[in-house]
Amino acid sequence: MIKDDDYELDRFGNRVLIGLTAEETAEYFRLEEIIRKSMPLPQVTRNEWVRPEDCRWLELYEKHESARRPFLKSSKTMH
Repeated sequence: MIKDDDYELDRFGNRVLIGLTAEETAEYFRLEEIIRKSMPLPQVTRNEWVRPEDCRWLELYEKHESARRPFLKSSKTMH
């Protein structure tokens, strides 16, 4: 689930997922929508991704997550 903490502004002022470009952020959400609307996947093993959309979405998700972790640790503020 994407939260407000998952975003940053890029150098052009676009709100993007941390670690992704504006184009990659748009692609991430486009792929997520395609996957959500797709028919259920056939039974596969836990580590097997069937469709190209799934593979690309996972690639973008992993890129975002790997950039997000250190970013959030360094930007924690006290309220």
